[in-house]
Amino acid sequence: MPAQRLFFEREIDLPRAIVWDALVDPELVSGWLAGAEIEPIAGGRYDLRWLHSSDPRTVGVIDELHEPHSMVVDSDNRGRIDFRLDETSGGSRGSVTILRLTVSIELEAAFAARVRANWMIGLDQLEELLRGHPVDWANWDRDRMGTWTEYRNLFASSRL
Repeated sequence: MPAQRLFFEREIDLPRAIVWDALVDPELVSGWLAGAEIEPIAGGRYDLRWLHSSDPRTVGVIDELHEPHSMVVDSDNRGRIDFRLDETSGGSRGSVTILRLTVSIELEAAFAARVRANWMIGLDQLEELLRGHPVDWANWDRDRMGTWTEYRNLFASSRL
C-alpha cells in the first residue's frame, strides 16, 4: 500500500492550553473524537474506541509529547498522527491557536477521501466541543453524516 501524508490546519479562537487539554484528556477526547484511554506521557498509550462506526479500536502509543506544543501518536491502524499547536495573539480572548495535524498512513488511494473526511469532521467536532457542545454519539448519523458525506465527496472530486 502506498504511504499517504494528509495535512490539516485549523485556527481555533482559544488559548493553546485549552486546545491541548482537548487532545490529551480522555474525557474531552471522548467528546470530539472517540472513546479514549490516554496516558499523556511519552511512551503512554493513546487508545481510541470509535463510537459512531464499527471500525476496529485504534491502539496507539504516544511517541513524542511536548506539552502544550506537540504530540505524536503511533497507532496500529491509523498511522502516525502528529498534532502541532502554535499560539499567536489575536482573537476574542487575546490568543488564537493554530492546530496543525499531519496523518501519515499507508492507504489505498480509493480510501483517501474517506480518511480525509473522517479527520475533517473530527476537527469540526473538536471546535464544537471547545465551544461547549460535545458530540451526541447516539445521534451522530443524524447530526453529522450529511457533513461527512459532503467532505468525502469534495475530497473524492478534487483528488486532494
